[in-house]
Amino acid sequence: MVYPADFHDAHLRHWQDAELLFEHQRWANADQLYGLSAECGLKAVMVDLGMPVGRHGVPTQREHRQHVDALWAEFISFASGRGGVPYVQMLPTANPFAAWSIDNRYAHGRHFSKAAVDPHRAAARTARQMAERAREEN
Repeated sequence: MVYPADFHDAHLRHWQDAELLFEHQRWANADQLYGLSAECGLKAVMVDLGMPVGRHGVPTQREHRQHVDALWAEFISFASGRGGVPYVQMLPTANPFAAWSIDNRYAHGRHFSKAAVDPHRAAARTARQMAERAREEN
């Protein structure tokens, strides 16, 4: 069974679990969940700004069905054209997920450290703040 997408719930759930893992120095899985949290947070804002979604709440446009490393730039473009400049201004100028990859879920845990995870955590926090703001405003 496929449940409908709920990007607001998903970003918060991934954030909460990432924080639990981070507190226990489980860097690899925390890192993956921070990326997924940020991705879902960006998509939550995009939905609030009018991103078209299909029957199960999945974005209809291929460029919106990407992971956070590629979605970051697409979000900036989409939000800028939809009155979302205040959200874009909350983001750091460089994509903190540029070197993040969903494929790292298969990587050995030794490749992850607190120093590597910290920027992803900060960016996921920003995406969370944006999603909360968008939910309040829309």
